[in-house]
Amino acid sequence: MKKKSILFIFLLLFAANPVFAAKELFNSPEDLENIQEFFYEAPIIPGPEVKSNEPKNLTTPLKATPLFKKCRIKITNYFRTKDLRDAEKILENEKKEHAKLIKEEAVDSEVIDKNLDISPAETSQEEMSENKIELSGGVKEQVASNDALLDADNIDYDEETQNIIATGKPILVFPPQSVTLKADKMIYNNNSNILKAYGNVEVIRDDNVIKGDFIQVNMNEENSFMENVNSKKTYLTIKARSASSQQDKIILNRGKLVSEESHVINFHNRMIGGEVFNSMLIPEGEESSLADQLGNTAIKIQAEKVVVDAKKDHDVISLRDATICYGDHELFTIPSFTAHTNKKQEYFEANYPEFGSRTKLGMFIGPGFVFDIPNGAIVKVMPMLNYKDKIGFGGGLKYVSGTNRTEFMYGSANDIFVLRGKQQLDDKLLIQYGANSYMDEWWFGMRIPKYTAEIVYKDKVLVPNTIKEGLDLSFRHRASFGYMQDNDENRYGEDIAINNIGTIRGKYMAELSQNLYHYIDPKNAIRFNIDAVLQGSAAVYGTGDTQFVGRVGPRFHTQYKHWMQEFGYFISGYQDNTPMPVFDAYRYGHSNVYIREAWRVNKYLTLAWAGSMTLTDDSLNGKLFQENSFIVSFGPDDLKLSVGYDVVRGQTYFAVNVYMDTKGSSLEYEKMEIKNPDKLAKSDEKEEKLITFEENTEMKAPVKKIYAEVIDIEDPDKEDI
Repeated sequence: MKKKSILFIFLLLFAANPVFAAKELFNSPEDLENIQEFFYEAPIIPGPEVKSNEPKNLTTPLKATPLFKKCRIKITNYFRTKDLRDAEKILENEKKEHAKLIKEEAVDSEVIDKNLDISPAETSQEEMSENKIELSGGVKEQVASNDALLDADNIDYDEETQNIIATGKPILVFPPQSVTLKADKMIYNNNSNILKAYGNVEVIRDDNVIKGDFIQVNMNEENSFMENVNSKKTYLTIKARSASSQQDKIILNRGKLVSEESHVINFHNRMIGGEVFNSMLIPEGEESSLADQLGNTAIKIQAEKVVVDAKKDHDVISLRDATICYGDHELFTIPSFTAHTNKKQEYFEANYPEFGSRTKLGMFIGPGFVFDIPNGAIVKVMPMLNYKDKIGFGGGLKYVSGTNRTEFMYGSANDIFVLRGKQQLDDKLLIQYGANSYMDEWWFGMRIPKYTAEIVYKDKVLVPNTIKEGLDLSFRHRASFGYMQDNDENRYGEDIAINNIGTIRGKYMAELSQNLYHYIDPKNAIRFNIDAVLQGSAAVYGTGDTQFVGRVGPRFHTQYKHWMQEFGYFISGYQDNTPMPVFDAYRYGHSNVYIREAWRVNKYLTLAWAGSMTLTDDSLNGKLFQENSFIVSFGPDDLKLSVGYDVVRGQTYFAVNVYMDTKGSSLEYEKMEIKNPDKLAKSDEKEEKLITFEENTEMKAPVKKIYAEVIDIEDPDKEDI
C-alpha cells in the first residue's frame, strides 16, 4: 500500500493541529501583546491590571535561534569535533603501534621455535572439521514494509466481487506511517484498490485521534472522504459534517471549532513596571466579570469560508464573510480577515487597522497590510493620518521575525520619524536601536535619545535560600556599548543647553537584591515582601567623560485587601559628567523615594498613582517630583480600560487588559480549506544543536553525545516593543 494512499490520514491529523487555538499560538501575555496597536509607546509608569491568580513567572525563554547563536554553536561544534577527531587519531595510532608490537613478538617467537626445532602439534583433518567455526549469511538491504497489517475476528473473501470483508473489531495498521485505523467493519476491494470503513471509525496517529461514521480511501487517486468528523486537540474540538482530501489539500464542510473546556487567555499592554500592578490579588468572592452583566460572554465567529495556507515559512489563516458575536450580541461583520504567523508560532500579525500615539510623533490611525517575506519574517505596512498640533499624513512599517522586531513611522504633522528595534543575537546578547523613541536604560528608566544603536549583554543569577529557606539572592547585570546622540528636546523641564552631541558610550550596570522577608495569603489578599537592594552603574564616553552612580536601600511590596503598594528608598552617590545630559543624566538625586500605589475602589474601579521624589533638592530640574502620574482603570476584571496622565512629561496614555475564558467560544464555517497540511506548523529549517562528549572509561576516548542546548532565561525586565 503506497505511502500517499493514506494521505487523508495525515491531512486530517494536521487539520486537528491547534494552530487555530490561542493556547498554542500564544504562550504568554508577552506573545499576545503583538496584536495590539501598531506602535505602542510604553508610558513612564504602568496601568493597573488586576488579576485573580498568582503573577506569572517573569522569566521567559528565548524561543527562536538567532543567526549569531547558530554561528556560535557551529564554531563550538567544529572545535569540539576537531578535538574528538584528534583523540580518535591518537587512539588509532596507539592501536597500530600495539598491533605492530604484537606482530614483532609473533615473529620473534617463530624464530625461537625454529631454532629450538619446535613444530606445532599436527591436527587431524577430522579434528579441524570438528573445531571449525562456519559463518553464514551476509549483508542484506532491509527495506521498511509498506504493507498494512489487518487484525479482525472475522475476515471473509468474496471471489465474485474480490472484496476482503473484515468484521469483529477490525484493526488496520500502517507500520511505516505509525497509523492505525479502527472501525466496526472494513471492506477492501482488490480491483478498485478502494478501502471503506463503517461505524465508529477511528484514525489514530501518535496521540491524535480522529473519529467519524464512515471513511473511504481511494488508493489509486490518492484521495479520501470521511463523514461526521470529530477530533479533539488540547482544549479545542474540531467537528465537520464531511471531510475530503485532494492531493495537497483537505476540505472540511459544515463544521465547527469549539472550546469545550475552560482555558484562560490574558491579553494586556506591557508597560514599565507593569508587573507591579499585575500582581494585585483579588479577595476571594470579589471578582467581577462581563458575564455578571451580559450572561453568556463566549466569542462566536460564523464564517462562510476559512482558508489555512501552510506555506514554506509561514502559516496564513483567512476568514471570509465572518460575523463576530460576543455572547448573544452581534458585534460586527467583516468581509475578510487574514492572520500571519511563522512556523514556530512565535508572533502573530493580521490585516487590522492600527491606531495609537507616539512621543514627538503624536496620534495616528490607519489601515494595516501584512506581507510574508522569506525566512519566516513578516512586514506590516500602514498608511496613516497623523495629528500633532495639526493634521498630517504619513506611514508606518513594522518588521517582525522570531529574533527581530523593528518599527518605523513618519508623520508630516511634526515632520519627524521615529524608529525602535531590537535584534536578538544570542540568549543574553542583543542589539537595540532607535530614533526619537523611548529606549530601555534599565533602572535609569526609559530614555529618549535622538539616535542610538548599541549592543547589550544582560544576565541574571539566582542563588536560592541564602539566608534561610525561601529567601533568595539575585544578581543581575547589564553591559552595553554603542553610539548615541543627545535628545534635541528636553521633556523634564530642566535648564540644560541642547548640544546635539553624538558619541560612543560603554556602560555597565548591576543589581544585587536579597529577599529579607516574604509572606503571601492569596485567599485573603494579603502580601508583604521586603528586599535589600544595591545598584551600581559606570559609563565611559567617547569624549573622555565618565558617569558613576551607586545607590542602596530597601524595597517593599505590600497588599492588604484592596490596597496595594510598592515603594523603595535609595541613598545615592554619583559623579555625573555625561556629555548627553538630556538623554542619560542621573535625575534622582542623592536621596530618592519611588512609590506605586493602587486602590481597588470596587469591582469596576481601580485608582493608581506612581511617583518618584528627590528629597535632597539636588535634581536637575529643581523639582520634588521626577515622576508624577495618575491612572484610572475601570471595567470588570476580565475587561479593563486604563487611562492616565504623566504630569512631569505631559504625556497621556491608555491600556486595554483582557482576561478571557475561551470555554464555549467557537468558530463555525460552511467550508474550511487547508492547503499543504503536511507543512502546517512545520519548518524546513534545521535546528542547531550543541555537541557535548562524555568519557568512555573502557576506551579512554571521547564518545559523541548530542542533545538540545539548554536556553538560558532572559532578563525578566526586558522591554518588548
